[in-house]
Amino acid sequence: MSTVLVVDDDPGVREILREFIELEGHQVIEAADATFARQALAQNSVDLIFLDVLMPGESGASLCHSIKDDPECHDIKVVLLTGYDGERAWLQGLRSGADIFAVKPVNRERVRVLLKELLVPGGDPA
Repeated sequence: MSTVLVVDDDPGVREILREFIELEGHQVIEAADATFARQALAQNSVDLIFLDVLMPGESGASLCHSIKDDPECHDIKVVLLTGYDGERAWLQGLRSGADIFAVKPVNRERVRVLLKELLVPGGDPA
């Protein structure tokens, strides 16, 4: 079982992602902002992060960049989530070092594919 950190300031988004991820057999840790996400990362072994781009305080893109620059965390896979679909948002995700950029809302099938693709060695995303 893998551990997935869900970081989003919207409790409804966190709840939906928790449900989808737990249905796939993974453990979920939630954080409402970058500060709590950093605490969760310091206290837990995390395999994957679903990270919202726009949050109060430090942005998800900034946090992603920090995670990818940290030698102890840089191997953690990051899915950067945004409600905005456009080239600027996509470029921001790429520049932050995210492994995958996804537009919200995500459905259960999309989450299932992302989990399989990022957590299962040689996982088939189909």
